Amino acid sequence: MRGLQIVEFKKPYVLSHDIPVPQITRDNEVLIKVAVAGYCHTEMMVQNGEFEKMMPPQNTLPLIPSHECTGVVVAVGSKVANIKVGDRVATPPLKNPCGTCSDCKKGLSKFCQNADHAGVIANGAAAEYMVSDSNWTVVLPKQISFEAAAPLMCAGATIYSGLKTADLKPGQTVAIIGAGALGHLGIQFAKCMGLRVVCVDSRQAPLDLVKGLKYAPDFSIDATKGVEYALKEIGGEGADATLMATDAIPAYEYGLQLTRKHGIFVVIGQPFEPIPIHYTHLIFRNITIKGSLLSDAEGIREMVQLVADKGIEVRTRSYPLEEIETLIKDYHKETHCGKLVLRVSDGE
Repeated sequence: MRGLQIVEFKKPYVLSHDIPVPQITRDNEVLIKVAVAGYCHTEMMVQNGEFEKMMPPQNTLPLIPSHECTGVVVAVGSKVANIKVGDRVATPPLKNPCGTCSDCKKGLSKFCQNADHAGVIANGAAAEYMVSDSNWTVVLPKQISFEAAAPLMCAGATIYSGLKTADLKPGQTVAIIGAGALGHLGIQFAKCMGLRVVCVDSRQAPLDLVKGLKYAPDFSIDATKGVEYALKEIGGEGADATLMATDAIPAYEYGLQLTRKHGIFVVIGQPFEPIPIHYTHLIFRNITIKGSLLSDAEGIREMVQLVADKGIEVRTRSYPLEEIETLIKDYHKETHCGKLVLRVSDGE
């Protein structure tokens, strides 16, 4: 089959045409003919070898990238009951958690250290076929295209989990720092949850994008104007919760200052450098700091249905596999906004 591969870390992708088609090896798995695959910050981290130490011995280079998969089911394992051949589906990166570790026993299988993660430490979606775990695979409502669904499988699932982690009530204020792939989805999820939404970014292009959404934020704030300006704009004592959908280190102190006393600060971005957090935010302001990895399987299905029911917009730009280097260049442009995806096969 045709697909992209990481043959050597810190080197460009290789477009190969003779990759073996993967096979179902477990009775809970499904084989997907991939339609659209997502690209985001995690792909850069994988390409740079940042997850190499997590790779089990049986998973070696070359590695197929992309951890956001959509497509059509072409085969199912013997115990798959929730999905059938021909279904339009999407799947997040998590595959085959062990079921026996302490996290799995607590219903926290997304933290299972024995699970595979497609496109991260196991072959992903940037090829014509991919094997997924049926327990984590979602049948798509007809209203959601493959191109819209792909970003939901990590960007959407992660920011949705962040909002659930914040556990706010309708009418409370959430600030989302970063209006990119995650942020523009989180803004819309939050509005549909009845929250008062503050969006902050230092770039004009994503701020313009979110202002034009059906579920636009209540406040769109230019971070370069400083946190005092933001606090004055939104009024009150700050945000009840702040979600950090950026890896820009200076944004974290900004976000902490934007969060009210006794508020929730949710870390979603993955900066390469450690995040500096001054003790005053913890001791004198009593801010609770949490992280958000990914929604669980039930949460992902809930999120997908919300997108379908409310007509939430997923802003994307698509590229064929052959144009992966163009996609990467566009990803780093100042004017980049929304989500970039790869068209792996034709049609819906």
